Amino acid sequence: MKQDGLPDRWLVLEVPRPRDPASAEILVEALLGLGVRGVEEQEEHLVIYLPGFGEDDEVAKVADLTNRLRTTLPTDHPSQGSLSTLEYRWQPHEEWKDRWREGLAPRVVSERILVSPSWAETDPGRDQVLITIDPGMAFGTAEHPTTRGCLRLLDRRIQPGQRIADIGAGSGILSIAALRLEAAQVLAVEMDPWACEVARENAELNDVSDRLEILPLAVGPGFLPGMPIFDGIVSNIESGILTPLLPGFRKGLGDEGWLILSGILASEAPSVILAARETGFELQEVDEEEDWWSGAFTVSPGAAGPDVPR
Repeated sequence: MKQDGLPDRWLVLEVPRPRDPASAEILVEALLGLGVRGVEEQEEHLVIYLPGFGEDDEVAKVADLTNRLRTTLPTDHPSQGSLSTLEYRWQPHEEWKDRWREGLAPRVVSERILVSPSWAETDPGRDQVLITIDPGMAFGTAEHPTTRGCLRLLDRRIQPGQRIADIGAGSGILSIAALRLEAAQVLAVEMDPWACEVARENAELNDVSDRLEILPLAVGPGFLPGMPIFDGIVSNIESGILTPLLPGFRKGLGDEGWLILSGILASEAPSVILAARETGFELQEVDEEEDWWSGAFTVSPGAAGPDVPR
């Protein structure tokens, strides 16, 4: 094992990617729920990364994963027929580290936000906010439409001095963006300890560590008991995870608070909007890119929210 807690090598599998975006999202959610460390979405395949500690029996490991995946997916899911022929290989960690650098370049996301990996040369404009991100084994590089949607919505909402919560923070890109846009404090909540370490490193790269608190835990419907009220909450996860968290999000916001939700397929947006309305939120703005939907909400006037303990 490497000194930083990461494995020396990864077991890499390829699963044919369903053509239907909703089916592909179900497959990704199922894989992550089974302990897969990372899923890379390619045009024809999903590339799966599993940590390979010690002398693993890859045949048994692959068989166990495929059996559990087969029982987790719906019986009519298009991937069911391809699970018995998964291809796999071992990949050294350093090789993976080089691979995720491929294709990453500075990207202008909004009028103000410029996202760049640390190794790229950048020349931000006078009014641009530079966010330096090295993703490591964590989600969040501005290469995915949901991350870009969140960044664009954040750009139009952050006010100087606000206190923000980032739920499912991944690489820390949204937390760092909020701080670079002059939020006073950000609480980043991320259950993956490796992602927490990546977020800490990225906070240092952007010189915002003193204003960013990172909590390695999962958030439930009761949100974060004992925490002061937030001015805004942003969460880029999957819709199936987001919807049960809405009551807690409402309790975590003041009457003038706002909420940004992403990680949602366009086909799932109506049910998320309905659930948010029933919890005390009004939809204010939508950002759509490819098959993905991000939405910004405000607290409904006079809506006290559900009775969720804090």
